[in-house]
Amino acid sequence: MWITGLCAFPPLIPATEISIREAGLVLSTKFTAPVDKSYLLSLRFVFSSTETRIKDNLVGERYSGNYCTGNIQYDAIPQQERSGLGLPISFKVVMRTEPGSDLVFEQTFNSLCYVAHATNDKYRDVGRFGLNEGVYRIEVYNLQPQPAFGDIKVEMSLDSGDRK
Repeated sequence: MWITGLCAFPPLIPATEISIREAGLVLSTKFTAPVDKSYLLSLRFVFSSTETRIKDNLVGERYSGNYCTGNIQYDAIPQQERSGLGLPISFKVVMRTEPGSDLVFEQTFNSLCYVAHATNDKYRDVGRFGLNEGVYRIEVYNLQPQPAFGDIKVEMSLDSGDRK
């Protein structure tokens, strides 16, 4: 019971609305990692209706273990295998300690493939990374404008577990 309590806690960064329509900084915030572990940066796409979510082809409609995990470049996926994966979204994540601003890591993640859905929502993973207990500042940069996502609300969160 004690061990379970260490890993069951709310998101380190709750769902925060971001815009990916233009390139640049989309999220900059301070947070506390309560334990040493791996954390998941994820996206939630909120559609105006279930029908709109079902018709969507931007976020994607399928998951492929061959292409959705790791950091594969979209151009490296054979053309016939791209159907249903959605549009690739690249983010640069910069993590620093607080206070002091010492660089912990800087990495580019390629988000591709939806991993789950709810009534009017779809979810995607951005990337997973390990952090030690402590206080951090995260900066997330959208590397390419995504104007096609104009009518879809996009949120980013940092969670302690997997999207299920």
